[in-house]
Amino acid sequence: MENVIFTSSQRDLPPLDSSAYRLLQILADGRKYPRDYLCSQIGGGFRAYLQQLKGDKFNFWLIHTEIGVHAGRKQNFYWLDERHFSQDWELDKNARIISKKEYKDRSFSVAKLALRRVEKAREEKAKADEEYFKTILSRKSAKG
Repeated sequence: MENVIFTSSQRDLPPLDSSAYRLLQILADGRKYPRDYLCSQIGGGFRAYLQQLKGDKFNFWLIHTEIGVHAGRKQNFYWLDERHFSQDWELDKNARIISKKEYKDRSFSVAKLALRRVEKAREEKAKADEEYFKTILSRKSAKG
């Protein structure tokens, strides 16, 4: 963990008693860890802590993911980018810039999908409103 802390600012590190810090401690040895192992050490909600580390909250740690096999099951493996261990401020900064770009790319893609979903939902609502007014309200006014 000392190699990781050397080039990290206070803003980069989660509180010492947090699950996000525990996850960072595990990943700080440079090895790849399967999802099942991380769940057993941190709990099933470890992905929330992973997102905190990879996001703005702790200044964009670059954590890689690949699919592999562990205990006969396909699952994701996670590991911290080696530049965070370099004890070189510039390499650590570069890893964070890469992570930030990846994070913002994902965020932009999600926002575009949400915008498309809003348009579709608006159209579906307009059709439902039209059907409601034609069918339900016209019956009420015919009775009244």
